[in-house]
Amino acid sequence: MTYLRLPLRKTLLALATSSALALVFAAPALAHCDALDGPVISEARIALNSGDVTPVLKWVPAVDEARISSTFEKVLEVRQNGGSARELADQQFFAELVEIHRASEDAPFTGIKPAGAIDPAVQLADKALDEGEIDTFLARIVEKFEQNARSAFEATLAAKQQAGNDPERGREFVDHYVNYVHYLEDVHKVIAGNSGHSH
Repeated sequence: MTYLRLPLRKTLLALATSSALALVFAAPALAHCDALDGPVISEARIALNSGDVTPVLKWVPAVDEARISSTFEKVLEVRQNGGSARELADQQFFAELVEIHRASEDAPFTGIKPAGAIDPAVQLADKALDEGEIDTFLARIVEKFEQNARSAFEATLAAKQQAGNDPERGREFVDHYVNYVHYLEDVHKVIAGNSGHSH
């Protein structure tokens, strides 16, 4: 692998990281807050097992604190029955909590997603926070960006050199060109602040 000069690499690191994080967290297909092993439900389990609703209140707007606290108390009562009742009560609490959280972000609630559905990049982002160190994550992001950008560039350059006056080869070049330019354009828009967080 041919490495970029250090100053350019540092610039790309910042650009690629911002791009990757924004695109990862914006993608609707990547379950996170609504996944069984996501941060919201993970903290909900802790709250239920400790009997203290406080850890989950940060995931909902202040206006919904009373609603969640009320549901939490009811769930704690039902959980004392054990077995299926406990399981159903937990699921009800998870669903209500996640629904309120997603509504606060103007995102639809489509049900709780199974564990294991979280995108690897999101897992690494969470792991970095848990470990208090982001260098490993950044290195993987910039490496992936370099690979993608180089691959698109090389394919486009090769197609351009073969395009000539042949319409079919010209169209192949255009296909590569559109992919190449749009990829870099999307990254640039993110780093320039033209892409917001959404679900």
